[in-house]
Amino acid sequence: MKNFSIVVPAHNEEKFLPSFLKSVCSQNLLPEEMVLIDDNSNDRTKKIMIDFQKKNVFIKVFSFKSSSEHMPGAKVVNAFLFGYSKLTKPYDFIFKLDADLILPDKYFQFIMNAFSNPRIGIVGGILIELSKKGTWGNSHPMKKNHVKGGLKAYSTECYKKIGGLIPEMGWDTIDEILASYHGYEVKVLNNVKVKHLRRIGNLYSRNTSFMQGQAFYKMRYGIIIGTLACIKGFLIKKSLSFLFWSILGLLDGYLKKKPYIVTKQQGQFIRRYRFKSIFRP
Repeated sequence: MKNFSIVVPAHNEEKFLPSFLKSVCSQNLLPEEMVLIDDNSNDRTKKIMIDFQKKNVFIKVFSFKSSSEHMPGAKVVNAFLFGYSKLTKPYDFIFKLDADLILPDKYFQFIMNAFSNPRIGIVGGILIELSKKGTWGNSHPMKKNHVKGGLKAYSTECYKKIGGLIPEMGWDTIDEILASYHGYEVKVLNNVKVKHLRRIGNLYSRNTSFMQGQAFYKMRYGIIIGTLACIKGFLIKKSLSFLFWSILGLLDGYLKKKPYIVTKQQGQFIRRYRFKSIFRP
C-alpha cells in the first residue's frame, strides 16, 4: 500500500473540527502525516487541533496568519500551500481536505483503490448535506466529473505536473483542466458520500461573483466562452446578481489587462475543453 499525507486549512472551525478529526482518526488507513493549519482563527480551533495532536503521532499543527474573512480562492489555497511546505515524510498521494467534513468509513481505502489506475490524477467522493427535512443528500449543483475543492486527492506526479495549486478563485477547476492537459483523468466516486456540515448557501455575494468572472478571464476563457460560462453559472445558481457581477468581472479583466494564470498553449486547451463541456450539466 502506498503512502499518503493530508493538509487541512482551517479558519474558525471549532464547531465542526472535532467531528472531522474523529472521522479521520478512525479510518482503517491512516496518513503518514496530517498537517493541520490554524489560519488566523479567533476561536478554539487551534486548541482542538493540539488536543488531537497529543493523541495522534501523525498530526502536526501549525499557525498561519492570513485574512480573517472567509473568502474563496487565495485564502484557503495559501493556507494549504503553507501546510504543504511543512510535510517532511515521503508520500505518493496528497489530500487537501476541509475541516467541516465527516468522512465515511474506509474513505482513504476507496481513494487508494481508485489511484491503482495510474491514469487517475485527481480523486474524491461526493459531498452530501443535511436538508431542512433532516435527510442527507446532494443539495447544491455538482458536476458529475468534478471533485469539490474540500475533498481533493492528487497523485504526487499529477500535483507536480500541474504546478501545484494556484491561489486564485476557480483553483479547483483549473487544477482539473490542467490535469487533463497533462494526460491525467479526474475520478469522482459517486458511491462514496462525504457529509458536509456547513451548508453551501444559494446566495452569492457581489465580490465572489465578480471574482468568478475575473477567474474566467485569468484562465484565458476568452470573451465568448467566458460569457457562456457566466450564463451557465446563472442558469445553475438562478441568480441575476451572479450573471451581472461575473460578466462585470470578466470585462474588468480585459479592461485592466490583468495577468493570466495559464500559458497561451494551456489557454487554447482550456477553451477547447470548456467549449465541449459548456452545455453539459
